[in-house]
Amino acid sequence: MKLSRKQISIFPTQHGFLFLVILIAMLIGSINYNNNAGFILVFLLGGMAMISIFHSFKNLVGMEIHFLSPLPVFAGQTAVFPVQVRPLSAGCRAVRFLLAPNDPLFVSIDREKTLQMGIPALERGLLHPKALTIASYYPFGLFRFCAALPVETGCLVYPRPIPGPFRSAGIGQFLDGEEPTCRQGADDFQGLKQYQPGHSINRISWKALSRGRGLFIKDFTAEDSPWMMLDFDAIPGRETEFKLSRLCGMILVADRRQIEYGLRLPGFIKNPARGESHQHHCLKGLALFDFQDRANCHGPGCKEGVQ
Repeated sequence: MKLSRKQISIFPTQHGFLFLVILIAMLIGSINYNNNAGFILVFLLGGMAMISIFHSFKNLVGMEIHFLSPLPVFAGQTAVFPVQVRPLSAGCRAVRFLLAPNDPLFVSIDREKTLQMGIPALERGLLHPKALTIASYYPFGLFRFCAALPVETGCLVYPRPIPGPFRSAGIGQFLDGEEPTCRQGADDFQGLKQYQPGHSINRISWKALSRGRGLFIKDFTAEDSPWMMLDFDAIPGRETEFKLSRLCGMILVADRRQIEYGLRLPGFIKNPARGESHQHHCLKGLALFDFQDRANCHGPGCKEGVQ
């Protein structure tokens, strides 16, 4: 996105209004007393003000703004929106960038820069700032040149994680208090056992047969990987936001322990798996759960997320 003259508005500042009032008073006095020196001073100051407007436009016109994708955050953290700024010419000075409701960021841009604009993420969902305001008071501070650009990207805000005991829908193994089970596989050698019709001949212990011990097969076992299905309905309580926060905390712990897990929400289900991509999809499901209904809800109970 490139700034054009049509996108930039100009307003006098408080100092600018005072300057104009003084300039008009000097002009009236010069006319009243027919003072040539007064006329020269008025036209000199007025000409400087007009030239400053030209330089102010040149300071902003042609600047390229690109919104980069922000990383997801948890509710209560600060969402960082990367904004790539490329000036038309070197030496773009005293420009203010404001992404409400955060404090403005004053920078002088002599080359391409990536600004990190932070906004507090108070609630889960999709944080989408309304506009990025670019302002400049260069060079004399008499006029404010401003442009409001729509933000082209949003930041995904996960629920605030709440620690607590694990609860699942009763499918698979639990993470706490359960011993992993073993199944037949090819991971660990457990010993020899008597051959039975139907066993694979590839597992026959030929060494034992050559020693006259009889026909045995090699027995291998593999440990079952514990997994669990995290279910919205298995979390006690009626408050939706609390349930989502508890599920968020369980997902983080399960991922840290390298445990396979799935997620079941009303209208959303994710099969058990592991990894960063799986964690993101599960947390995204929590973040956007009932998001549109909650955004359009203005009645009592909306804050608690009651469906």
